[in-house]
Amino acid sequence: MRNVGTGRSAASVVLVGLDNEEMGHVREVLAAEAQLPNTSVSFGNAIDTVKRAKPDVVIVGFNQAKDAALALGQALLKEQTGITLVALSKKSDANDILAAMRVGFKEYVVLPDDANRLRQAVKGAAYTSSETEEEKGQVTVFVGAKGGVGTTFICTHLASELAAIHRVLCIDLDFGVGDCASMLDVQPKDTIVDLLPRADKIDERVLNSTVAVHKSKLHVLAQPSELQKIDDVKADDVYAVINAAAKAYQYVIVDVGVRWDEPAVLALSVADQIVLVTSADVISVRDAYRRLKLFEHNSIEKDRIRLVVNRYSANAFVRKEDIEANLGIKVTCTIADDPTTVDQAINEGKMVRVVNKKSDVARDISQLVAILADGGDGSGAPAAPEPEEASGGFFAKLFGSKK
Repeated sequence: MRNVGTGRSAASVVLVGLDNEEMGHVREVLAAEAQLPNTSVSFGNAIDTVKRAKPDVVIVGFNQAKDAALALGQALLKEQTGITLVALSKKSDANDILAAMRVGFKEYVVLPDDANRLRQAVKGAAYTSSETEEEKGQVTVFVGAKGGVGTTFICTHLASELAAIHRVLCIDLDFGVGDCASMLDVQPKDTIVDLLPRADKIDERVLNSTVAVHKSKLHVLAQPSELQKIDDVKADDVYAVINAAAKAYQYVIVDVGVRWDEPAVLALSVADQIVLVTSADVISVRDAYRRLKLFEHNSIEKDRIRLVVNRYSANAFVRKEDIEANLGIKVTCTIADDPTTVDQAINEGKMVRVVNKKSDVARDISQLVAILADGGDGSGAPAAPEPEEASGGFFAKLFGSKK
């Protein structure tokens, strides 16, 4: 599990170089997300204050003293490697944004326009810490470029394969139409909804009493069959579940479907790896591009993302090389288009290796298991180039480029 802290609901913050107007904006935006000080410290006192307070976030005024803000950012990142730095400005300036990012600021925000971005950065910092904790299992989150690309199918099959030799938990975090239990043909007595009300008391014993067990020895924390049972889900409670799971299991596999709610964003923030699943058609590749932009906007590092192309064949409309060139990310693995085997597996509630262990899709899933278990991207090759400006035609339309 990726550098997970204590899961506090409110991050601690130090404010540097803010005027009264900026202080008012920050208080209004972060009232529920942060432990805010009463005053903003000067640039001269900032380093000593940060060393003493050990905050999750430092918000730095970027208007009156840009050079001082940049110098402070460099100094703080040398002293505090796990800190989240946010530049606060009264106007958006491309050169200032670039300068801030180069020295290590995670966000550059203008309030009140960027209020949601600031809230997300600060809330995420409450879960991220540079402190060393006990060893935890690897957390891998599966997310679909769009519905219907096979995210749950790949997620559950990969988890089942891992469970043959490891202790593995599959968590269904798709609070819309989660189908992990159906895909695995298990009938859970209890679900994640039963677990969330006692999230603060979760340990390995509680998890073992809640999960369903698949014949592959995979443990499953499923969604309820009656979706109306699901009320408002708090990110803090989901954090407690994932954190406890990472202590109890070697691998925690999480399916968020295509959702972008607080539980999904929380899972993405603590994941060691994020598997983005798409298929080789125009709409899916376009939505994968949009999803990657959303990741970037929310400061999700590209080196944690693994791109998997499902239902891939020699006759695919969009080729693997075109996908890589236009998304700016390597394809970690392709999963063969084998509707006969896959449909039989889904309808009978079986794993593809049971239906046809010699099938191409069974082979590709095994390959993906080996890649993800090792934590790599499966390529060993240089990263794909950043998307180029298209001059027109198919990809120009796909990614919204103009002539």
